Amino acid sequence: PDGPIVRTQYGDVRGMYVKEGAIFLGLPFGVPPIGELRWKPPRAYNKTWAPGVRNGTAPGPACRQSGCKPNTPDYQHMCNRDKARTQSEDCLYLNVFMPRSVLNSAVRQPVMCYFHGGDYVFGTSSALVYDGRILANKTNTVVVTTNYRLGAFGFLVTGEGEDDARGNYGTLDEIEALKWVQQNIADFGGDKNKVTIFGQSAGSDSIAVLLTSDRAADLFHQVIMLSTPFSIPHKTRLEAIRLGNDVTKLVNCSVGDMKCLRSKSADEIIHADNEVSRYIADPFRLLELFLQWGPIVDGDVLPRQTIDSFAKGQFQRKPFIIGSVKEEAVLFIYEAINKPMSKIELDSAVLAFLRGKGPAVLHEYSPPQTSDYRPFLSQVVTDWVFGCPARNAIRNAAGGGDNDVWFYVFDHAFSFKTFWHRQPFCQGHVCHGEDIPFVFQTPLLVNLSFTPNEQVLADTIAYYYGNFAHTGDPNTPSWVVY
Repeated sequence: PDGPIVRTQYGDVRGMYVKEGAIFLGLPFGVPPIGELRWKPPRAYNKTWAPGVRNGTAPGPACRQSGCKPNTPDYQHMCNRDKARTQSEDCLYLNVFMPRSVLNSAVRQPVMCYFHGGDYVFGTSSALVYDGRILANKTNTVVVTTNYRLGAFGFLVTGEGEDDARGNYGTLDEIEALKWVQQNIADFGGDKNKVTIFGQSAGSDSIAVLLTSDRAADLFHQVIMLSTPFSIPHKTRLEAIRLGNDVTKLVNCSVGDMKCLRSKSADEIIHADNEVSRYIADPFRLLELFLQWGPIVDGDVLPRQTIDSFAKGQFQRKPFIIGSVKEEAVLFIYEAINKPMSKIELDSAVLAFLRGKGPAVLHEYSPPQTSDYRPFLSQVVTDWVFGCPARNAIRNAAGGGDNDVWFYVFDHAFSFKTFWHRQPFCQGHVCHGEDIPFVFQTPLLVNLSFTPNEQVLADTIAYYYGNFAHTGDPNTPSWVVY
């Protein structure tokens, strides 16, 4: 076929032309983390496929997760794009989207590297909703989307011994992908000295971690964080070990027996993972509901709680944009509580959530009398988990005076109905994740149409992101620094 061919250090790879440029899917950036390498830090991909030409038109597998089976409905286009929706532990692959402008040009364009969300337990970079072709073309950047290990595969902790699972593998995968970008993106027309990382939800929590981790400091230059759940603490090593021991017992291994754990099938691990998340969901530890798995504070990859790092100014001074959506918590509250909530239930939920600050919060917000207090609880949780700590992080960043910071709130509820088919309570609301289809403009790839105003909104986002990726400033000339 006549797809574009790029010569890399590993051999030639053939992508496909699309009207916005060229796409390369399923490029390996790590040695498959399988067998003995399950629960080991990633190793840089080091093989060659020359003299053959690698097929870059098929996506790599998604990392193992529950859900996204071949026949489950996928209203949000978040499963792997291949028909079989392949999943595997061998999942360290990324995708590159080249804009038209770099195809026959020696000029290198800035890079935007995306980390997907999904609570650290689901998602894949090869989902159609994260297809980067339109964003790449409209911002004139080379867009990269990458996988990282999820759930127990990415974040299991069993102890701190040499052979123990020590967690943070998913985060190390993200760092490995950024190293790949440094070494290889020039082959795809990208400028490795102008890398913007961006992500949403767990992906933007990852970025908060990378901003505080010395291991990643030289691998990116600026940041866009969407819907970062700053208030949700990362587990300590002890808490993570407790979770790890539960998983270990559920697969019938004795605590600390890594040989036994590595002998279990991926399905057995996934099954244990699902079991363990079931019995933690105490409605009054709502926060655990959000982040069962994820980075742990290990003093190395993640030196301390990210919210503390931001409060103390211990993070890399790089230009960043923080965005959130207007009603972040509606999705989580209504999924967790599927019937109207009384005032008594509200009071106990707020007290459980906010511990000592509960009474003051109830007083501050003083909800009007109503038959269902879920909208009110959603507002409190939106402010507490996303809004306020994001503003605090920004104030701390801006207060230091060393880095430029911008802030925005996305408040458009979209016109197409299918996206929230499974979450009808999000219809007409600006739920967590609602900004993603506008950032990537992917409804256009799945036969959904924007209204003319929505197209303007999406193009405005691309305009700001593009300016930011190229110059470190989203405005030419009008959005004021926070």
